[in-house]
Amino acid sequence: MEALVCREIGDPTLPLSDSSPIVLSRSHPVPELNSPTAVRVRIYATSLNFANYLQMLGKYQEKSPLPFIPGSDYSGIVESVGERVSRFRVGDKVCSMAKLGSFAELIVADEKDLYLVPHGCDLVDAGALPVAFGTSHVALVHRAQLKAGQVLLVLGAAGGVGLSAVQIGKVCGAVVIAVVRGDEKVKLLQSMGIDYVVDFTKENVIETVQRYLKTKGLKGVDVLYDPVGGKLAKESMKLLNWEQKSWL
Repeated sequence: MEALVCREIGDPTLPLSDSSPIVLSRSHPVPELNSPTAVRVRIYATSLNFANYLQMLGKYQEKSPLPFIPGSDYSGIVESVGERVSRFRVGDKVCSMAKLGSFAELIVADEKDLYLVPHGCDLVDAGALPVAFGTSHVALVHRAQLKAGQVLLVLGAAGGVGLSAVQIGKVCGAVVIAVVRGDEKVKLLQSMGIDYVVDFTKENVIETVQRYLKTKGLKGVDVLYDPVGGKLAKESMKLLNWEQKSWL
């Protein structure tokens, strides 16, 4: 099978060549079903996340032995199953998240780690769901315990994690304020029904959000979600309600 293999630690953005840390293997071994509950999936779509980039640079918190196939979340079609697999059958559309291995034609996962893609859900969309939405769900639902009526401020709201955060915020019933860059991203967030969108290239975020909160009779932000980092994140902490500690 074909697979993108990281053979040494280095910058994966360099053009593929003899000196590149990654190489396209056209004859990589097909992964075997390694347990009775294993499922082999032919990958249809996989996403590129910042964590994948860090892994290849050798800067991720978990170090992977070389060589390895990068890649985390993916979607695909079940190609074969172990003898004790009960939840899936050949031909099912599934998605999942792996520590490594999705930048390849085939991957093996245990059935407990796979999710059936609902009818009507595009496989490309499903391939980008697990990492972004999993990250935001853990942060907002598990960690911050976001509740209906609370105010959620999302910085970098037009990125993958940001878009998942604003959607989860709306499902939770929160008042969602999104901070983005540029008219196109503002229109995108507005089309999703976000309560208020700020273009930080044109407006002072702190002052603009304060005005919006005042017009709505809201005291401040309950949860600040920042997938970007930097000066704006620290400044935005001024908007948090008194004794509110939810900065994620």
